[in-house]
Amino acid sequence: MSGCESNKEIEILYIKYLIFNMKDFDYNIISPEKIAFIAYNIGVYETVQKFGESIIQGKITSDMDISKISEVLSSSYSFYDSELISQIVNVMIKQNKDSSSIIGHVTAEEVNQIMQQLKASGVSLPV
Repeated sequence: MSGCESNKEIEILYIKYLIFNMKDFDYNIISPEKIAFIAYNIGVYETVQKFGESIIQGKITSDMDISKISEVLSSSYSFYDSELISQIVNVMIKQNKDSSSIIGHVTAEEVNQIMQQLKASGVSLPV
């Protein structure tokens, strides 16, 4: 038996070990399409929230240049309510039959999970 086969056997044993022990954990595996859809809509939610607040407070006006608007938005605060985001996303999904078949239903738990993944990858979110 060569070293290469031995490493393959170890990998197979390790994979079997992981699969055997998966029953002890509660995994919520989300499809890549659903992850992208939720992450995109978290960004939309944040942008709409920041623009809306800044416009209402008069911090953004029609005569401002792009760099000033960017500065205002970067200093704005937004909050993230996973239940609200999941409800908004679900309303959008219901309006589009294609999204409904690909994405399905989005839960607040899934939104929280995606926000944690975004934060872990370096996206600044107050989670």
